[in-house]
Amino acid sequence: MAQCSGSTKKGDRCKRDARGESPFCTIHQDQEIHAREPSDRGEWDNDAIIKALIGFAIIGFFFMLRRR
Repeated sequence: MAQCSGSTKKGDRCKRDARGESPFCTIHQDQEIHAREPSDRGEWDNDAIIKALIGFAIIGFFFMLRRR
């Protein structure tokens, strides 16, 4: 059998055997589903948007304080 193509929480490659025709073991089945999804769907990066909004809010707050 082939080695699992999944990765562990530490980022290392899984050392278990893959199951059937799938390149993943039973523990990393969820990684197979994510691997099949197209990565170029044009989704927004919510974390980056939130960080940018917080940054703009902080900068705007300081500008408002300086004008007074």
